[in-house]
Amino acid sequence: MSRKSSISDETLLGYLLLALPEDEQWRIETLALTDSDLQARIQDLRDLLSPIQVCSQPVAPPRNLTASTMAMIEQSQGSNAEDEFSELKMTQPLFESSRPTRLAWIDSLVALAAGMAILTVLLPSIWYSRESARRTSCAANLRELGHAFDLYSQNNPSRQLPKIEISGPLSFAGVYSMRLKEVGLLGASKWLWCPAVESLDVGQEVPSVQVFLSASTATQERLRYTVGGNMSYNLGNIVDTDYTTPSFNGRTHFAVLGDSLPKVADDELDAVHGANVANVLFDDGRIQSVQVKCRNESTLLDNPYLNRDMQQAVGKGLGDTCLGPSFQNPFKPVRGE
Repeated sequence: MSRKSSISDETLLGYLLLALPEDEQWRIETLALTDSDLQARIQDLRDLLSPIQVCSQPVAPPRNLTASTMAMIEQSQGSNAEDEFSELKMTQPLFESSRPTRLAWIDSLVALAAGMAILTVLLPSIWYSRESARRTSCAANLRELGHAFDLYSQNNPSRQLPKIEISGPLSFAGVYSMRLKEVGLLGASKWLWCPAVESLDVGQEVPSVQVFLSASTATQERLRYTVGGNMSYNLGNIVDTDYTTPSFNGRTHFAVLGDSLPKVADDELDAVHGANVANVLFDDGRIQSVQVKCRNESTLLDNPYLNRDMQQAVGKGLGDTCLGPSFQNPFKPVRGE
């Protein structure tokens, strides 16, 4: 049996529940990139766990759940006693032979009710545990990226982050990762991915700028969506009609990096973590879980995923921040009002 196929279902289940050590999680992800059978097994187990994954909001069990369950059991036991007394008065073999069947059916109902009560209590806990593990892992990746960008900025007097070109093949946010690789600061490509969003591109090699520029137009277009992973990057600022690259200055409300791009539905931002929460790395080094709400009702002074014009594009003014995905061109807004 090959090494790829020797992974047990129990280990794969632990992988899906993010319960394995980080190095083991990464080993399975790497194997799955080239092993179609392993991908199929992971997908089968993920389908079995799908009832857990669709629980976007945990359901609190009723307060009288235990009392009502015990009452149901007592009632069923009383009903059994009455049935036994009635059967003693019956002489027909037909009724006597049906007694074990009725008892088995009632026992099954009681067991089903108890199982449903246990699931009602356990499912929210499992969901919270998985979401907490994803959020923690995502924050760890952001922290590693932030440290790499901090080291990169120390190599120039103005402490600027990697430059995004105004036009041409390098005019997209994912160029950040290629610039880091050029100077040897991208320790692992998994830093570029939030584990809350599943993708088969996790772990793919980040090309150098030279390799990217020598690729075909079609290859460049495909790489734009993957070289930066699924994280979001600061798109820079327009100051007095001039484009400026963001820099590290210790500002408390200036977003530098962020979680995977929130989805848009009915003019609302739906973040990847529970309760519309996204992890954001700020200029002062903090990683904060922020709740991203509707564009016009955001509680943040500066929504990290929209500029002051409520677009996902370059920031308007020196203090305006906007985070965009790998493929994002700062001068081509993704969405407007």
